[in-house]
Amino acid sequence: MGEWKEYKLDDLFGRIIRKNIDLESNNVLTISAQHGLINQEEFFNKSVAGKNLKNYYLLKKGEFAYNKSYSAGYPMGATKILEKYDEGIVSTLYICFKSKSQLVYNKYFKYFFESKEYYDELTQIVQEGARNHGLLNVSVKDFFNIKVKLPTLKEQEKIVNILEKVDLIIEKYEKLLAEKDQFIKSQFVEMFIKTNYPRITLNEISSVKGEYGLSVSSKSYDESLGRYIRITDINDDGTLNTDCTSPMTDKNIENYILKEGDILFARTGGTVGKTYKYRLSDGKCSYAGYCIRFRIVSDKTNVDYIYAYTKTNEYKNWIKDRQRVGAQPNINSNEYGNELKIPLPPKEKQKEFIELNQLIDKQKFELEKQKQNYIKLKKGLMQQLLTGKVRINA
Repeated sequence: MGEWKEYKLDDLFGRIIRKNIDLESNNVLTISAQHGLINQEEFFNKSVAGKNLKNYYLLKKGEFAYNKSYSAGYPMGATKILEKYDEGIVSTLYICFKSKSQLVYNKYFKYFFESKEYYDELTQIVQEGARNHGLLNVSVKDFFNIKVKLPTLKEQEKIVNILEKVDLIIEKYEKLLAEKDQFIKSQFVEMFIKTNYPRITLNEISSVKGEYGLSVSSKSYDESLGRYIRITDINDDGTLNTDCTSPMTDKNIENYILKEGDILFARTGGTVGKTYKYRLSDGKCSYAGYCIRFRIVSDKTNVDYIYAYTKTNEYKNWIKDRQRVGAQPNINSNEYGNELKIPLPPKEKQKEFIELNQLIDKQKFELEKQKQNYIKLKKGLMQQLLTGKVRINA
């Protein structure tokens, strides 16, 4: 087996400053932790790019971009490879680069950057004061001076082969989960859209109508007050992160304690439209200011049906339409309360749809658990293989 050798990123990669001068591409990209380099409209449901696309960097497939701003799960910024498209353009705030050395197997560095093995070096570069503005103070020179230890080309290829096999299994579970979601959406169309049921608004069936939550420092917590729910604490399956804690505040927190029948809607940012149905099993919970609360109390329907409705394509399309109205994604309590029109079938039909949703949710829970097991396996493999702690015969 060949020895691992230390290099600077500058030894292995060259910076890209190629501009989109000829408007070769209008595929404006953003970096997503989950999806990598992805089209802005696909990710945000709208473009947030400037008007002059000529000044953007032009990326080709297989090239990398580092977004030097922190985000959830990426406190030192994220570096991703362009895989999904043949080309695209990114903001000049990104540091873009491509391989210039025969020592580099490109896909190896896809996993290397995903593993955050370069974070120790980045931490020494970043100045704390810059974080207040959301942008990390990382110069191009400092970024390319980051040191990495690299195995032989053959060992890189073998490491990639192992990790790609795990990725294929993870993708299989993601596909199965997507199929479950699509099934529910199609069933909603069959059961409700093709019939002319009357429609209701949230304000017509709620006793608490569009109340905003607490606005407090996310760092001020008091465990005695239970869990404090920010919209980022809500998982995609509607459950809560287990590490939610409560705010320390002089306000009357009892006004913000969730009760049976409560449903939360995200009102702003990238999570706009996301929903959470309070469960008694979640214990005592208060909620944050970016959430809007409605309490469903009606003999015509219940919170289980309303929550199930928020998982349908009709609801998601309504959210997309609302997002396009302003410069920033935002839906206020009046829009949720008065302008969202929800079909109101007979109670037996509602019950049928709720039970179908609950069955699918159980199936999704098991699939998600398996998917997370493989994600954990992949993370462990990266820690072992990308640091040389476990060697592969090459």
